[in-house]
Amino acid sequence: MGRRGSTTVRRATVSETIEPVDRGLFEALRAWRTEAAREQGVPAYVVFNDATLRALAAVRPGSLADLEGISGIGTKKRETYGDAVLAVIAAA
Repeated sequence: MGRRGSTTVRRATVSETIEPVDRGLFEALRAWRTEAAREQGVPAYVVFNDATLRALAAVRPGSLADLEGISGIGTKKRETYGDAVLAVIAAA
């Protein structure tokens, strides 16, 4: 007998959903986020979620003011992480 429902659905990983030109920056931001979370003793998603990192990789903000309007970045996170995020982006 044949296999029922043998259709395989492959889910894309987060890094596969990033445009190739942005993948390196996204991975650099993820590495920074992991370290920041470890230093604070919190889960990585508390620092920023993957959707926010994807937006940062796509927009590539160059100043603290440019961080405004990116989903997941409010005043507190901009003040706490803004300079570090901008440094990661500038280095990429």
